[in-house]
Parts: sequence; structure tokens; C-alpha cells
Amino acid sequence: MTGMILFQAIQLLDIDELNKINDYKRGMIQRWISFVIALLQTLQFIYTIREHINFSGIKVWGIDYNLIVAFFVLVAGAMIVAWMSDMITKYGIGGSGVLILPGMIDSIPRVLLYGQGLGSGAVFFTPKLWLVLVISVAVVVIFTIFINKAELRIPLQRPFVQNDFSESYLPIRVLAAGSMPFMFTTTVFMIPSYIGSFVPEGEFNRFVQNYVAFDNPIGILIYCSIIVFLGYVFNFMNFQTERLTKNLKKSGDYIFNVVPGTATRHYLNQRLFHLSTVANILILITIIDTTMDQFKTMYLRMHYDLL
Repeated sequence: MTGMILFQAIQLLDIDELNKINDYKRGMIQRWISFVIALLQTLQFIYTIREHINFSGIKVWGIDYNLIVAFFVLVAGAMIVAWMSDMITKYGIGGSGVLILPGMIDSIPRVLLYGQGLGSGAVFFTPKLWLVLVISVAVVVIFTIFINKAELRIPLQRPFVQNDFSESYLPIRVLAAGSMPFMFTTTVFMIPSYIGSFVPEGEFNRFVQNYVAFDNPIGILIYCSIIVFLGYVFNFMNFQTERLTKNLKKSGDYIFNVVPGTATRHYLNQRLFHLSTVANILILITIIDTTMDQFKTMYLRMHYDLL
């Protein structure tokens, strides 16, 4: 998925040679990007757990045999997952997101029982709590589906298409970025910790340990800023106003009272920016509300006096 997103980012450069390649070559480029990412992640992971690896004493090109085996197993596993994603996309349903669902579903019971780990203890379910939980889940699901399917419909004028039954329009989803900002925010948020781990006694690592965390306001502010930034990035990346503007101009379609070409691109960018702002506000409200509840729980636990 990261390889696919990086490839989409490269396509935003609107390079003619890149736009003309076929699906096979496009897939090969994404696999090579995935391979490079797998190499980098494997090197970082092995470096992190190096103190917990049992060295065999057998050297190959001056490198311990167990390190080499761990390296190849991790890289091969990443490429197998990439291959599984391709097979699901080709023969199944759900795309690569299906591979993420098991981990998300597995974590739901743990989160319900023990919370997010910020001062919340185990929860004992009662009939009343079950009722509140079921109602809350139903409301959240209905609201989420509504927001996920909500879209802005921009009327299109199509001179070369005669259609008397319905009007033509260009849809822009409110959540054009989907779930991608949430999926990558934690990864981006943890990058400073990975960098700081290379110099544990450095000033940068001490700053990261003190502030880039979920248990202080600065860390939460950084986390929210990353979500907002990625929300805008993925919205524009998924919608691709530059390519859409060119396709509209080639087909002869245009937006009423908007000149085709540069003016259309500016108009679409403006509308997409407004929708992205609305979506980010909804996301931030949810995060801030959850965070405030967790801070209230921590405060009560710290200032609780026994009778």
C-alpha cells in the first residue's frame, strides 16, 4: 500500500512517459518500490532488535548467519504480503485493505476491555453498559456511513453527450482521503522515535521521549497536525485535479461558468480544499473528544482519595 501511494505521488508530477506505461509496467514499478521499502524496514527492524538476537557464531561475508536469515525472511515475508494483495485485487474483493482488517478486528476486544492504555483500567460489562455500547456503535456506524458516502456534486456541461434522463455531475467525496491518514499517521508519528533510537543518549532522543508521545499536550498536538496534513495530502493525491482537468478538456466537458483548463483546476482545488477542511475538522473533533475523556480519567485516578 505504501508503494502504491508513493507511485501515486510520483504520478502527480504529470510526466508524459509515466502516464503512457501499461498496467503491467505500473505494477512492476510498485513492486520495486515495495521491495525497497521492505529492505529499509527490515534493516531498521533488525537494528532495533539486535540485542535480542542469538548470534550463531557462523559468519557469511563477515556477517552473522542468523542476521542474514532474519533479513531474508523478513524481506521475503513483505513481498509475499505484496503478492497476496495483488491476488486479492485480481481474484477477490476488498483489495489490499482486507489484509489489514484481521489486525484491526483483533484489537477491538482488547480496546473495549482495557481502553487505550492512558490511565483506563479493565471494564466490567453490565446489561446497562451493553445497551449503551450497542446504541453508541449503531449511531457511530450510521454517522460514519453517511459521512463516508457524502459528496459534493458539481454540475457538468457535456456538449457531446445527449442525456435527457439525468443531469451529469462531477462528484467529490467529503472523505476523499478515506482511512489513509489514520493508517499512516502513527507511522509518521513514530519516525522521530526510530531516528532517536540510533543515539539513545542524544538531546534529540530525550526531546522525543519527553514530548513526542501520547501522554502530553505537545505530542497530541503533533499527532493532530500530522493527521490534518496527511488529510490534505491524500485528498489531493486521490482526486488528482490536474489529470481530471486535462480529461475534462479533452472530452469537451466543462463546469458551468468556469473556463476549461487552468481556471477549472483552480476551481476544483478550491472546492477540494474546502471539503478537506470540513473532513479534518470532523476528525479533530473526534480525536480531541477522545483525548479529553482520557485525560479526565487520568486526573480522577491521580486525585482519587480513599475514604
